[in-house]
Formats: sequence, C-alpha cells, structure tokens
Amino acid sequence: MSAHTKYSSNAPEPAEGLTLFRWIGTIGIALFLVIFPYQRGLFNGYEFSFDSPIYGAIIFGLFLLIATAGYIYKDSQQSSYRGILSIAVMLLPFIYWISSFQAVSSYYGKFMFLVFFLLASLFISSLYLAESKHARKTIEYALMLSSYLIVLFGLLNLFGQMYYKDALWPAHDGFRLASVFQYSNAYGGFLVALFLVSLYYAVHCVRPSARIVHAAMLVPIWISFMLTYSRGAIVIVPVVVLALLPFLRLSKQITYLLFMILSVGISMALLGKLTAIVDKISAIVQPTETKAQQTLSLFSSLPMQGWGFLLLGMIVTTGLILLYHAKLDALMEKKLEKLSARKWSFAMVPVVAIILAAAAAASLLGSSAIRGLLPDKIAVRFENINFQQHSVLERLTFYKDGLHVAEDYPLLGGGGGAWQAMYEQYQNNPYWSRQSHSFIVQILVETGWIGLIALIAVLVLAYGLYIRSYFRHPELRGSHFIFFIFSLALLLHSAIDFDMSYLYISAIVFISLGCMLAPYASKLILQRTTGSSWLKITYPAVLVVLSLVLLVVTVRENSGVQKYKKTYELAVQGQTPLEGLLPLLNEAIDRSPKNSSFTLTKADWLEQAYKQTNDASFLEQALSTAQQARKTDPYNRGLLISEFRLLQQKGQFKESLAVIDEGVSKFPWDINLYEAAVTSYAEANSKALKEQNEADAKSYAERVEALSAEVNRRIEQLATLPAEQLQGRSFALTPAMEKAIAGIELAANQ
Repeated sequence: MSAHTKYSSNAPEPAEGLTLFRWIGTIGIALFLVIFPYQRGLFNGYEFSFDSPIYGAIIFGLFLLIATAGYIYKDSQQSSYRGILSIAVMLLPFIYWISSFQAVSSYYGKFMFLVFFLLASLFISSLYLAESKHARKTIEYALMLSSYLIVLFGLLNLFGQMYYKDALWPAHDGFRLASVFQYSNAYGGFLVALFLVSLYYAVHCVRPSARIVHAAMLVPIWISFMLTYSRGAIVIVPVVVLALLPFLRLSKQITYLLFMILSVGISMALLGKLTAIVDKISAIVQPTETKAQQTLSLFSSLPMQGWGFLLLGMIVTTGLILLYHAKLDALMEKKLEKLSARKWSFAMVPVVAIILAAAAAASLLGSSAIRGLLPDKIAVRFENINFQQHSVLERLTFYKDGLHVAEDYPLLGGGGGAWQAMYEQYQNNPYWSRQSHSFIVQILVETGWIGLIALIAVLVLAYGLYIRSYFRHPELRGSHFIFFIFSLALLLHSAIDFDMSYLYISAIVFISLGCMLAPYASKLILQRTTGSSWLKITYPAVLVVLSLVLLVVTVRENSGVQKYKKTYELAVQGQTPLEGLLPLLNEAIDRSPKNSSFTLTKADWLEQAYKQTNDASFLEQALSTAQQARKTDPYNRGLLISEFRLLQQKGQFKESLAVIDEGVSKFPWDINLYEAAVTSYAEANSKALKEQNEADAKSYAERVEALSAEVNRRIEQLATLPAEQLQGRSFALTPAMEKAIAGIELAANQ
C-alpha cells in the first residue's frame, strides 16, 4: 500500500458539500489552467502585442476572486496563518502600486500592478477553495490535463502534424522544442517540474489506470525536455530531486530514483533516432525564405517512425513500472520497514544520490566516449555546461547590471517594466535582452529591496508552514504534494531565467502555493475566536470592492488595446484616410492615455501627414503628442527619436541637440544615437562657423570630440570581455561619424 493511501484514508476533511461559490471558483481555476496556455503562455514581453491576452486573464481572475470572496464570507473563518498569508500576498501588488508612482514607465507600472493582483488573487482563491478534497482534486486534475496537453501540443509540432509559430524555436544549430511558450528554456523549466510530478504519481498512485497514464507520460516528457536543449534546466534537475527526496519514505525514495533512471535510460536510448527523424521533419515543415510552413500527415513515413519510437518507449516504461508495483513494491516496503523507522533514514538515499549524481556528471562531462553515445547537438550542450560558457557569463552580466539599477532605485525600484526600460543605461556591453533572465532580479529592479524582501517573506512563510505541517501531520499527506513540486521547481528555474514572465507559469506557481497549504487549513489556526460580524465581512468586502474597481480599470485598458488594433488594421489596409483614423486612435488613447504604443503611432502618422501636406499644424500636433507621452515614458527610445526628429524639422535645432544628448545618456550602447548626435553637432558646428560664431562652433566641436572619445573608450572596454562572452550588438564608429569627425578636424586645422 502506498504512502498516499495510508495517509489519506484517515485525513479529516472539511465539509464536502461544495457551495455554489466554491464550485464557481474551483471550476474557474480549472478553466484558467486549461484555456490560457495557448496564448503564448501569456508571455509578458512589455510590448503591445502581448498585452491583450494578459488583460483577458486578469479579467477572468478578478471574477474568480469575487467568487472566492463570496465563499470566504459564507464559510465562517477563524484567526489563522491562512488569513495572515492572504493579507501578506496582497503586499506584492500593493508594493507594485506604490512603485508605479515613480515608475519609469507609467503604463507598465500600472500593468504589473494588475498582473501581481491577479497572481495574489489566484493564490487566495486556491488557498481557500482547495481546502475541500473535491475542489483540490479538480484543480489537480486540471493542472495535469493542461500540462499533458501542452506536451502533446509540442510533440504534434515536433512531428509535423501542427505548425505553431516558434513551437520549434530557431537556434544557430537547428530547432529547439518550445511548445506553447515559444522559448525553449521556459519550456525546459516547465518540463522539469512536470517530469518530477509525473514520477511522483508513478510511484504513489494506487489506481492502475492513473498509474498507467502518468508512467506512460514519463518518456514523452523527458524526450521533449532533452529536445529543448536547455542547459539551465538540466542543471536544476538534481537540485530539485535532492530537495524532494527527504519528503518521501525510504522505500519511496528508492522507487522514485529507480523510475527516474528507468524512464531517462529508455528515453536516451531512443533519443538519437528521434533526433534524426525530427531534423528531417523540421527541414520539411519549418518555413524558410523560399517556402512557407507546411504540415505532414500522421501517416507519413517520418511522423509514423517518430510516433512509433515514442510509443515503444512509453509501452516499455509503463510495463516495467507496472511490473515493479505488482512484484517488487510490497517486498521493498517490507524489507526496508525496520530501516525506515530509523531517525535519519530519510537522508540516506539523498546522500547516495549526491554521490551517484556527481559521478555521473563527472563521467558525462569528462568522457568523450560517453558523450559520443548522445546525439551530436545534445552532446555539445552537455560539453558546454560550465561557468565560462557565454550564456552563464551573459546572465551574470544581467544580474550585475540589475544590481546597478537597484543602487539608483533601492527602496521601491523603478516600477513595472523598469528592466526593459532602463537596462541599456546600466548595461556593461551592448547585449539585447528585454528580460533580466531572473525573477529575483526582475522583482529587485521593479520594486526595490522592499518588494524583494516582501516576496521572499511570503515564500518563506508559505514553504515554512507547508514543511512544518507536512512533517507534523502525516495523516494529511497526499497527492497535494505535487503542488509543492510544481512551485519549487518552477521558482528555482525562474531564478536563472525569465519563466515567471510567462503569466501562465507564474499562475501555476501561485495556484500551487495556495493548493499545497489548503489541506492543512485546520492545522494553521492561531486561536479560536467567535469574532464580530463586521470582522467577518470586512476582508471579503475589501476583496470584492478592489476586484470591481480593478475590473473597470482592466476592461478600459483592454478596450483601448482593441480599438488600437482595429485602427491599425484599417491603416494597414490603406483604405481609410488619416481624418478617419485619428478619431479612432484618439479613442484608444483616451482609454489608455499612458500607452506609448498608441501615442507613438499618433506622432508618426501626424509627422507623415506633415511631410505630405506641409501643413505646420500637423507638425505641431506630432511634437506635442511625443513630448506629452515622454512625460510618462521617458525611457521610450521611439518617442525620444520622434521628438528629436520633429524638433529638427521644426527648426528648433538646439532643443533637438538636448534631446539627442539625453538619448546617448540613456542608451549609451546605441551607436545609431551616437551617429545622430555626432552628425547633428558637426552640422551645428559648420553652421556656427558660417555665422562666425566661434564660441558656439568651439562648443559643438568639443562635444563631437567628447562623443568620439566615449565611443572609442567603450570599444576598448568591449575588448576586455572574456573570449567566451558574446559582445551583443555591433558597436563601432560608422562611416557617417568618421566623415563628421574628419570634417571637424579639417575645420579646426584651417
């Protein structure tokens, strides 16, 4: 009999009559998990094109929180750690709200407040609704169904039956599997969590049908994981496994590792053949400059081979796992019964696992013969796992640059979207990354040390309560442990990549945090009090009011996005004159006045109208629009360049020089801005010389010299980068800059 069966049979449960509010909330969470991953994983790329699906998810979550508030009011509450957690998690969106007042991007400052309010809402909903076993199981099944469908979706793209943009992510050496996330490293982190959860089920499930399903998915998950070629995800596998093993009994620890070795071994045996097949399919299916994408029939030769090998691995793995449960599981329990009773027995297998993992890693990384058994691309990825390879060095640079941002914005950060807005001002070399590649660094940059400490405090409290309850109350243990695995694995990987920028992944984390604690609600009571009626209604009432207010805000913002999309589509079609487009665009701006995508488009259209008609009123409106927008988004490069260009067209040359200087200061690795600055100052110098204004001419020449010296200094700085670290964007004197500098020097020598 499994540990799950022993513990859950005597577990006290709250009243199982699911109220209407609990049913609505539970089904809402389940639908959220199943529906939303196909919107690019709800990726927050801090660009207009990503916003609309996220607004849809936020609206969904706000209705969910209203239902949860109704359940909290109906179900009388007592003073407990659950109440403390519910309030503590709301500190995260509250800090984002406070930081939005000093945000370098007003729009994304408010946007990230809404995002974190959604995450807090999902946590609270899960924490209360999943107290019921029926509700918790519904969420659990929905999470596993959604996860397995994501794997299947990826495999259908892998074998050519579907084409989804960047489900196979293009890399320099081929394609990397990314499924719905369109980024292989995020998918790799997700698959690590899913694989370890499926292993847990394969070890603990009692019902043969459930055991078969989860055991069968081990090979597809691991093969998908290997085809992401994610080195960071590979590295965290042993870390998460070692963190999980102490929570299992000795016999289950051994079984867990045995099933892992079995499924990984079978997967790796098939990987070479599958990789060759996938490469051939990709060459046919993936679009190129000369052909469009296409799909292959399931019954085509190559897909049939791929699915056949995969099915073979699933059958063999499932068969051996079922055989183990039938013949060896009970025997293993009996043989290890006395040893399991010893105090430190839970640590024996992890210690042995560390030794074996170290030996395996040394063999894999140090032996070319062993690596030779792997497909070439995977062998190369393993061979390059070290602290000197470029992706590690680049990430360390990101993190150092993030700390530099925090030095200037220490307490509350730069608000939502601060990294993508400011990283170029602080970067060490001209890399291009709108993501900080670390959830920790992102929180630090956006909300400062106060926000980071608040997040860590919430996580420490949640995990501390769970671990304490898990060991103090073994009668309440059960399959809700999978939520612990999911949240822990995803959070660990998000420390070295931007998984949490996918709102779907961050939603899984916060839902899992709530669901893993919910079964212990009756054990988290601080004191038993009757409480006043006003106290009982206050918290749910506040949740409802906040939800309704933010629902209006979110709907309005989303309405602006939809109007902008409609306006832009009309503009692309080219059948609507500017007089017909501007009122529609102004409606979008009225609904979301701080969205720079809208205002930048308006400024560009007005500038085009000025060039076509030479009507100065269009130029005035364009300049006014750009300048007004820059007040709420001062780091928007597009707006800055637009203002610079418009000022020059208007003849306000000195003002334009101040703007381009600001651009060089904020984007000191953008050689195009240096070019614009150098050529503009050279032109100003030439004009001042013609007007015999020697003082201004000298000032402009000195500025050209300073800009040239700064570019050369930075070029020398790039030469000091480690050989393994990529420089990023090109950074060198351009022909236009060299010509302008030569002209200044020539004028000075005359």
